[in-house]
Amino acid sequence: MEKPIQSPFEQAPNPHLRCVILEATADPDLHRWLYQLAPDGIPQWAPLFLDTPYHSLADQGPALVMSNTSDQWSDYANALLSQSDAGCILYLESAQHWQAAIEHCQSLLSVRTEERPDQLMRFFEPRWLEPLLMALSEGEKQAFLGPFSGLAWRNELGWRYTERNQPWDGTVQEPGWLWLGQQRRQEMEKARLRLLAAEMTEGYRSVIDSSPAEEFVFTQLSNAYAAGVTQKAQYERWLRLTLSQGTQFWQSKPVNSILARQDLAISTKLDELESLSS
Repeated sequence: MEKPIQSPFEQAPNPHLRCVILEATADPDLHRWLYQLAPDGIPQWAPLFLDTPYHSLADQGPALVMSNTSDQWSDYANALLSQSDAGCILYLESAQHWQAAIEHCQSLLSVRTEERPDQLMRFFEPRWLEPLLMALSEGEKQAFLGPFSGLAWRNELGWRYTERNQPWDGTVQEPGWLWLGQQRRQEMEKARLRLLAAEMTEGYRSVIDSSPAEEFVFTQLSNAYAAGVTQKAQYERWLRLTLSQGTQFWQSKPVNSILARQDLAISTKLDELESLSS
């Protein structure tokens, strides 16, 4: 079960060894800071793309870093995770499992889909971690955690946390073990909309007449998804249109004509819809 927590850098939700996954695209100087801020300049870390099909991108890819002490490096990791979608935090039961932890993370970099058996997945992306976990069976969730006893991430609702409910059996899965088919991706999208609805409800509660407000927002975001909306900012634009024009605005003939146009990107369609209401 996913639950809200305080910042894990301020109050650890788990007593085991704290590791962080950070993506170099969030800070081009990540590797420099890794050595400059590590105790004695000797970090314990692994570039996760190394020894994988993505090895040529290792310098820009995610890094797994042991970060179990309160020091300048943990301050840096805290700041990066608080300001961007750079990664997540994992708790390792024993330092003896470090190599298994690396291999486990690498096994999650590729998933199987209907289109291909080795689709790259940024499994550490905090905006999608909770939707993914919600779409997994209990057995898959335990396999997803692998040698880690807990997992923390920050999304629109703040810091979140989940943990395993049974001991790790020592198994390290092969790359591509996780199936991420179309049905599961749709389940993830629905779960993602639930999170966005919870966040947007707080921002627009004062102008929402329907009750429960969160269910109202979720319904509007679901309509937006059906219309082709995929980005958070676009969902919010759709919600504002609903609040100003009414819940049935998108069923009118002029709106349907705009939504049906294949030559317009969804952002341009929203521009057109907003111009209709102005």
